[in-house]
Amino acid sequence: MKTLKISIPLHTDFLPVIITFIENSSCVFGIDKQGALKLTLASEEVFSYLCKVIQGDKVLDVICTGHIYFVSVEFFFDKIELNLQAFNITATPPSESEESFKEMGLLIAARSVDSLSIEEASGERLVLRLIKEKSYPTPQAIELPIIPHMTSFALKIPKVDEIKMFSHLLPVYYKNYPFPDAFRYPGKLVDMVSSSIYGMSIATDERGLIGGGIIWKRMNEKIVEFFGPYLFNQKENNQMAESLVNTCLEGLARTEIIGAFCRYPTEAFPTKHFESIGTITFYQKQRNQIEFPCYYRQLQEDNGTYVYVPRTIASFIKAEYKRLVLPRQVYFTDYSGEYLGEYSVFASEFYRELNQVIIRPLLPGEDCLNNILKHLEIFKKEHILNCFFEIDLGIVWQAYVVNSLMECGFKPRIIIPYGGRSDLIIFQYTP
Repeated sequence: MKTLKISIPLHTDFLPVIITFIENSSCVFGIDKQGALKLTLASEEVFSYLCKVIQGDKVLDVICTGHIYFVSVEFFFDKIELNLQAFNITATPPSESEESFKEMGLLIAARSVDSLSIEEASGERLVLRLIKEKSYPTPQAIELPIIPHMTSFALKIPKVDEIKMFSHLLPVYYKNYPFPDAFRYPGKLVDMVSSSIYGMSIATDERGLIGGGIIWKRMNEKIVEFFGPYLFNQKENNQMAESLVNTCLEGLARTEIIGAFCRYPTEAFPTKHFESIGTITFYQKQRNQIEFPCYYRQLQEDNGTYVYVPRTIASFIKAEYKRLVLPRQVYFTDYSGEYLGEYSVFASEFYRELNQVIIRPLLPGEDCLNNILKHLEIFKKEHILNCFFEIDLGIVWQAYVVNSLMECGFKPRIIIPYGGRSDLIIFQYTP
């Protein structure tokens, strides 16, 4: 991971500096020309907008970071009330008024990057983060080896060629199974595993043929999500499945990670020594549906944390904390009429192969209910069947969104301990 930083006055005279800095940094960090131009365009529009809305002699800190498979640009600035409505996917080209013209740049920026987030930084500052992923070639069909049933196997950290072979095998053996679309791209999966964000282990026989594997991802410094275990022609090979899960957990136990969870466990998943944290309904085409119980494993002592819970879901939260024996300081809170800003902002992360979208609140606003309804209307037109909304119970204003979610047809499904600033609760829309 490589990082470049500049501190620059918030004035349009310095726009060429920002453009040059982002474009050159992106190219050095491995983004292709088209991707670099899109990230530069988004950064240019964000900088121009901040110059217009932040008054006084202010300085903007800009950090460009090159990760193995993506580049991020972070803008650090003093906390102010921002109208970032155009970052919503429901935003439409504004009118010809001067104020609407300001927002047009944000609309362009939101469509130019793969993801964005807004959060509090240290002190009275905010950080707005843009991420552009690197482009990878579409996987080409290859001749796959015949995988025999393995009575003996060895666990190992895969080499580059083994990761690529795993990527080719996965969609063949799990054709209708929900797993991240990125796993389908051999080169991207190699880079993801090479990063500090993802890890992977495989099971091979004496000839080196891959019988299965497991992948995990750090959500933050406390929690890990893992995917699998995926088995290739190893039906009812419980020993391999358990060994893959155990090698993942044993490695994490030597870190600061508190717990690990699995959102879409496979049929081979060993449920022993895991706690159910809820169930997700996965809708397929033709309205077929699969129920996925989600599992959690605590790896270190949980010293407790605090959560802000709206009374609408108080009984659900209390029952789950009691069942899971999680030490929590619960603060029941409801919206009391305080000003939250005019427009809410949500980030939407699409998984087209899964017909799935995950929505995350970025900023509160008085239009929260209407904004959720507009998002659902967009998803319906896009034929998105699986709509999830994440609420961080460690951020008080996010609790205020829950009533609107419930009114729109969302229901609480799973709780991920320490999935955010505190616990993360996943709501699912029932079509």
